[in-house]
Amino acid sequence: MTQAQQHALINSVPQVSAAGVHFKFQRAQQHAAELERRVQGFLQSAPFEVYEEEERATGDLLTRVRVHGQPPPELSTVIGDVVHNARTALDHLVWQLVLANGSQPGEKTAFPIARSKDSFPSYAKKCLKGVSKQASAAIEELRPYQGGDQRFWRLHQLDIEDKHHLLIPVGAAHRNVMISMTMNAWEDIPPVTFPPLALRPADRQYPLQDGAVVFRIMKGARESEQETSRSEYGFTFEVAFGDGTSVAGEPVIPTLANLVAEIQQQVQPVIDLLP
Repeated sequence: MTQAQQHALINSVPQVSAAGVHFKFQRAQQHAAELERRVQGFLQSAPFEVYEEEERATGDLLTRVRVHGQPPPELSTVIGDVVHNARTALDHLVWQLVLANGSQPGEKTAFPIARSKDSFPSYAKKCLKGVSKQASAAIEELRPYQGGDQRFWRLHQLDIEDKHHLLIPVGAAHRNVMISMTMNAWEDIPPVTFPPLALRPADRQYPLQDGAVVFRIMKGARESEQETSRSEYGFTFEVAFGDGTSVAGEPVIPTLANLVAEIQQQVQPVIDLLP
């Protein structure tokens, strides 16, 4: 659907309708798809290169990364578009619920996402003024507060963070290490090749610094491997959120797209209460 067709459809829908909510979620998903294309384009430009060197002091074999470039800053604006459209879809939902109940929205009309379970009731009472008891109860069941359904809280925090500064993504350390191993058998039996194994490091580094060590094979393991087996290693990199965000260190893709899709699915029973 073209943008002109969307505008025409929006203008043709009745005052009380779920159409606007769906349009906003759809727009968030479109921005998420654009973000994924840009992230993949950046990664395909080979911004990270690995190389090996032996550590003189230990004899260990180190795999280091050479950083040729960081994610383009304009990714931040696309991230903000994803977040803002998803968050406003929730607010628009409550606005429509007020109208559907024969009331008029006010300045405080919004989808309540509270800091805690204890603060939610009083905060929700202000935000949901004019909403039917059924709709209010349906939103309460979603537990949209910190310590409840964290997906709502994460989206809310990202939206606040985006208002004050750019949600700048940074290059993260290797997403995983792919290990392919071939083990020597007896003389009359061909070597056995095992299926590739993906290992996710516990100490993911972000942002990646030029020359950072992303993998280490200790000297003893190297000598043992030469006698019994042969391994090959592959490294996968990704773009992640930087420090200062509620999702620091998490991959931009698929974190945002999944967050939007899951929240839309969670609120669908509430959306279904609209005409």
